[in-house]
Amino acid sequence: MTTSTTEGPASRNLEERLAAAEGVVFDIDGCLVLSDKPGGHGGQALPGAVEAFVKVRASGRKIFVFTNASSQVPADVAAGLADLGFPVVEQDVLTPSVIAAEVALERFGTSPVLAFGGPGLHDVLEAGGVVLADENHPLDAAAVIIGWDVAFTRDRLQAAAEAIWNGAPLLVTSDARRFASATKPMAGVGGFIAHGLAYVTGCTYEVLGKPSAAAMSVATRRLGVAPEHALVAGDDLTLEVAMAKGAGALGVLVTTGMHGLDDAALLDAHSAPDLVVHGLLELAERLATADASADARPWRSGT
Repeated sequence: MTTSTTEGPASRNLEERLAAAEGVVFDIDGCLVLSDKPGGHGGQALPGAVEAFVKVRASGRKIFVFTNASSQVPADVAAGLADLGFPVVEQDVLTPSVIAAEVALERFGTSPVLAFGGPGLHDVLEAGGVVLADENHPLDAAAVIIGWDVAFTRDRLQAAAEAIWNGAPLLVTSDARRFASATKPMAGVGGFIAHGLAYVTGCTYEVLGKPSAAAMSVATRRLGVAPEHALVAGDDLTLEVAMAKGAGALGVLVTTGMHGLDDAALLDAHSAPDLVVHGLLELAERLATADASADARPWRSGT
């Protein structure tokens, strides 16, 4: 693991990788903002986060923000961040539902999928061209997708189980146990439902949000960069950092949410973050320093 104060060959290698990072993925909760609602809605920007966001974008890097929450559509996430001063539009936002839409189209085509969640899942799937199955006809479903469904009733449990018993794979937008909020850790809903369905049906499930390979693939494709030229920053070692490290991208832990330096120190070199910072402004400064010391990069000048 390399912290922000490490010197020597490892630090020089890190500087080169920072300078070569062409695209950046920022987590939202615990990284950009703290809120009592998933996706940062109605929260407060963390100190220096807006300034850091602007600095990183001004460096020529493309940015996406990625929340593991599936309770809101990207337009609402963007609007909430914009209210806090972040220059974010809908097209800059990734959610697990966005990943789910791409995965469902690729794997199931026009076959209907049974989705359980609010507008943050249903609306995004439909906007992405995914055909939704009727809960009353679960045997028609090619797959079951679980999101942030706070109204998951006994009838929905039965419909989902019937579809899975009939051979439909079980997908979940996120099975994160908890996420950082303004006052306390908040329990995850999607994983709770998915675990219950796995128990009832005897099946396994696939996670589509962070830290999945599918999520990283969509993120880098939309950034237009190879994984080794991507940087992922977030407050959770098991989500953002794990997603980055699994793909060969730079994984940066921001110690303003779930995990801190002591947590990172417990990991082996394969899993540990490449950099630990105490806020996004520190990351922006590290990127600026790396840029200043690096050779000219054609991708910055557009040549």
